[in-house]
Amino acid sequence: MRDKRRGARKTASCRFRLVLLLAIGTLLSSCGFHLRGLVELPPELDSIYIEGGLPNSLMRDILRQKLIASKVNVLERQEESGAVLYILKDDVTRRIASINTAGQPNEYELKYQLSYRLADGQGQELLATRTLSQLRTYRYDPNNILSNEEEAFRIKREMARAAVNQMLRQISAGMRQRARMQGGGAVPAPSPEQLQKPSPKNSAP
Repeated sequence: MRDKRRGARKTASCRFRLVLLLAIGTLLSSCGFHLRGLVELPPELDSIYIEGGLPNSLMRDILRQKLIASKVNVLERQEESGAVLYILKDDVTRRIASINTAGQPNEYELKYQLSYRLADGQGQELLATRTLSQLRTYRYDPNNILSNEEEAFRIKREMARAAVNQMLRQISAGMRQRARMQGGGAVPAPSPEQLQKPSPKNSAP
């Protein structure tokens, strides 16, 4: 009997937590917040083809998941109706950060670099080339090679995820700025005639 009561209380508690989480999610959404990892992209980027980069890279897998979660159609081949995200660099380098008294590596530094540019389906540039970088260090244990490899892989995945999030935020902000520029939000540069024409002097009141 006590087990049944405990089970019932546990079930009620789980239901309450679920309802509470749903309520919080609805409240945050109504206040303009978005779930972590999602990004709001303009209609021009409803469909995107990813060009370049290593097919089996961590970054490509994370990028694809993020785009799909953000309601973007990731194209399997390039189409005129979709944008093209060119991955120009997707690279991780490693160097020794410190050594121990025996002259063996004590820490390694991982540097991740991601370069990209964005164009429409006709090849017109939407965003110029940009480069992102992530830097991490981790301790190296010469007596535990497997643990070192697992730690390095975990850090590489974290850096790739951070770089993808930063790239998508840059794309979102860049496209909004581009739309404002095209919509007349920017002040046009003066013509040569306007630059040569002397400005009128203010008359005294």
